[in-house]
Amino acid sequence: MMKRSALIFSALFVFIVGMASTGGSMDLASCGTTLASYAGVAARSNLTNPDESCGGRATYGLQYQCVEYVRRFYHLVKGIETREGMMGKRWNGNANTYFKTAAEKDLDAFENGGRVPPRPEDILAFQGGPYGHVAIITVVAEDHIEFVEQNFSPTGAGRLAYNPLTNRVENRKVGRDLFTVEGWLRPQAERNAPPKGPVEAVSTHTP
Repeated sequence: MMKRSALIFSALFVFIVGMASTGGSMDLASCGTTLASYAGVAARSNLTNPDESCGGRATYGLQYQCVEYVRRFYHLVKGIETREGMMGKRWNGNANTYFKTAAEKDLDAFENGGRVPPRPEDILAFQGGPYGHVAIITVVAEDHIEFVEQNFSPTGAGRLAYNPLTNRVENRKVGRDLFTVEGWLRPQAERNAPPKGPVEAVSTHTP
């Protein structure tokens, strides 16, 4: 879950964009506003209260934190049980625990720069800040990846450089904080599944 570092980043980002586009107005999207959508699952704003949850606890944990989006996406799109009270505590915890506890979630973990390239719908896992960060990969291109996320970006989406020859995604610098890409997670049931065809475009909404 992204917290204080996300608040600093989002405030600076919105200030710059807001000043450039509106001549000085600066507004964060209100709690629960849809920022982006992928495969029909909306990523919503929590940037008015990134230290906690602006929407309280619900079906997939603290609403609009980064982990809540990943849990909601994997239940609705993958059919994996991630709901509160339905799966023990396997999908609970901060984002910085996800990579090392992948097997408990019936996920395979692939290291950044390893032998297995990322795919759309993989969970992208970061270490950094006090809580780490997770997102859902939406596009794997020849020179970059794209992803949808909550509680980190005012657009609900991100992009990082990617080298397919080394299977390495660049780390993410946010102010003075470095968020290191640990790797990506994928359901064990998809070990032998071929890559999917063209992915659905990510729709974004600017409040």
